[in-house]
Amino acid sequence: MTTLAVPGATLTYDVTGRGPVLLLVPGGPADAAVFTHIRPVLAEDHTVVTFDPRGLGRSPLDGEPGDDVIREHADDVHRLLAEVGPADVFASSGGAITMLDHVVRHPGDVRTVVLHEPPVSRYLPAAALDGPDIPALFRENGLDAAFPAFMALVGVDPAPPLDPRGEGNFTYFFRHLMAATGAYEPDLGALRATSARLVVAVGEKSGGTTAHETGLGLAADLGLTAAEFPGDHGGFATEPEAFAARLREVLEGR
Repeated sequence: MTTLAVPGATLTYDVTGRGPVLLLVPGGPADAAVFTHIRPVLAEDHTVVTFDPRGLGRSPLDGEPGDDVIREHADDVHRLLAEVGPADVFASSGGAITMLDHVVRHPGDVRTVVLHEPPVSRYLPAAALDGPDIPALFRENGLDAAFPAFMALVGVDPAPPLDPRGEGNFTYFFRHLMAATGAYEPDLGALRATSARLVVAVGEKSGGTTAHETGLGLAADLGLTAAEFPGDHGGFATEPEAFAARLREVLEGR
């Protein structure tokens, strides 16, 4: 475990394995723990870097976030990569939104970026926008109301219990990150022109879900064919061996 002071926060990150550097970027309210099962598999032939984004897990804020939370997270990735070296990147869900912002402004940091089911809201069907305003629900009624509503939205009902770390992560997510993620508009022209190699990925078992559909939409707008990966939105956690094998193939250009 290593810490890195960044403007407004302290990041905590972990480095395991040996070989080419591979950074894993968690999404939404998740932190490095979401990669617990796949990290040792990938570390067999990669130097795997995992981290808790600012405001989540072991990476406390110094105060309140700024006006552009997505940019703060993306700049944190830039600062982290300055420490660990140029890397390939796997980014999950909201972490893929972070990387869409990052590669436009810091393309030299990365080689291949795998964007797994990025929730780019411009590709959502109209019906998907009719759900509850969860950040507003959090502001008005707190975590006890917002958390089960969010879990129902992503297809987990009833919601599991939250430990103190989870409570802190979801509080930051609902208060600052969820609305910013939903409002993010990718710079498609800059993404098409970036020197980084972009791969948009979707889960083989997540067809019909909103994250799958947004992944397909982004891939099409970038002129790419979405790469299929084992499992669903969290396939890296539920099918780590198969997911890691597929990730290796994609990083090798297959």
